[in-house]
Amino acid sequence: MALSPDTECFECFKRGFSDFTARAALPSEDYDRLVAMVNTNLERGLTPPVAGTESWALLRKLSKTGSDIFAGEKKHFTEQMLLQYNELKSICLNSPNPESIALAAGTWCNLVDSGQGTPLPKIQDLVQTFSTPLTVDRSAEFLESLKQADTLLVLGDNAGETVMDRLFLDITQFRGFRYYMTRELPVMNDATVSDAEMASLDLVAELVSSGIDVPAVIPEMLTGKAKQIYDSADIILAKGQGNLEGLFGLNDSRVYHSFVVKCPVVSRATGIPMGSGVFCRFTGTGGKNAYL
Repeated sequence: MALSPDTECFECFKRGFSDFTARAALPSEDYDRLVAMVNTNLERGLTPPVAGTESWALLRKLSKTGSDIFAGEKKHFTEQMLLQYNELKSICLNSPNPESIALAAGTWCNLVDSGQGTPLPKIQDLVQTFSTPLTVDRSAEFLESLKQADTLLVLGDNAGETVMDRLFLDITQFRGFRYYMTRELPVMNDATVSDAEMASLDLVAELVSSGIDVPAVIPEMLTGKAKQIYDSADIILAKGQGNLEGLFGLNDSRVYHSFVVKCPVVSRATGIPMGSGVFCRFTGTGGKNAYL
């Protein structure tokens, strides 16, 4: 069971693909074709990340500006966050709970999200949010679980957010195996292996691609090494709304989610208000008080 689509999902896709096709220098006929494909998939009941996959594959093929239309933004946010890295690391290390502070910063960094076709935040504004308390915060429970774990798998989301994921892995006391799973192909501003390398995540974890052309991790679609790592991980940290949409309802006690609630569909499904920073697990039922 993944997150079910809603009529609002199509409006979000239309807004997003209006931006995406403009970036790809595509005519309005291509926009109409791409959103029609999405609508068909949503009507079939496919979860949002899967519903848009076919359109993203075609957009990469048709694009007149290269297959990675967010390459510039991904590079910009990664470089800008790296410039803040040493200062943010010092702030974390000098706080009473360094790991929790780093996890909260990584959660708020999920605001670097192009999925809804809305403007990306300014770096200065983003960094200022890092000290804001999370609405739902189970990071202490997560860190306690890590003490009993041998393997941690982080399911990455946006480029730029990757730098804060590196910060947590840099300062955590967890000394077991660390894996960081990225998207297989460019989609929105989500991180691929090369984007994770740009953030130097390879210094603190083994990087692995999901191997699937979806902006989310869908367990039943994984194969090979990605499936082996996912299945054997003791603890899984799923970053962002895309991974939430792919994993929602699985009721897997290994999985903790870290994201900002950015749409009413996710807000209703989780029972958490829009704009909230969230770090927790979820039950298999959804609705109010779905989080643990």
